[in-house]
Amino acid sequence: MHTNLNMSFQTLFQLRAASGLAAVAALAVPATARADRIIVVEPSRETPEYREGRGSLDLAVDGEGAVPLMDRHFQSGNDVSGGGGFKFRVGDQIRFPRLRFTPEVGYGFDHLFATDNTNTAYSWDMHRVFAGARIGFGRVVVPTFYAHIGYGWRNTGDPTVPQANGLAYDMGFALDFHIIRHLGLGAHVEYAAIDAQPYTPEWIALGLHADIAF
Repeated sequence: MHTNLNMSFQTLFQLRAASGLAAVAALAVPATARADRIIVVEPSRETPEYREGRGSLDLAVDGEGAVPLMDRHFQSGNDVSGGGGFKFRVGDQIRFPRLRFTPEVGYGFDHLFATDNTNTAYSWDMHRVFAGARIGFGRVVVPTFYAHIGYGWRNTGDPTVPQANGLAYDMGFALDFHIIRHLGLGAHVEYAAIDAQPYTPEWIALGLHADIAF
């Protein structure tokens, strides 16, 4: 009987020891083995979205060559050839993820060279003030579509082509590169016209541009 009692105590001790070791082992197991961790990462203020902001003042300048599309030959013998010009633009560049929308206003000037058989030059000067918008897609390489409408006027020294004014409009496509912070560089092609009768000026402009966002 004494022997049986000793065996019972020994068995009970072994069971309690085994239970204690199991509990210690369970506590020692890493939390990742017991349950999946859920980690919530808040956007850092160092990410591009925070650094760029949502909107900014945008100042831009365009330089371009101009190829006339209207009739280039006039009663005076004057022949209009190609030329060039520039534009100044001011807008509010509003940025969304991979999208840039820029309402803007501006001024444009284009000069077309001309000569006749007596070497008398009656060059054309076209002026425009306009308002419109640009919409671009992407962050670094940004294809952009744009259009403007406004008021324009044409000055020439040709007695057969009187000074005139009218509705001005343009539409175009640009490919912009935003590699440096706050600075955009790109190239564009556009169709532009001024409804100044007679001999409505129409031309294709091809050029380069730059903009700075503040």
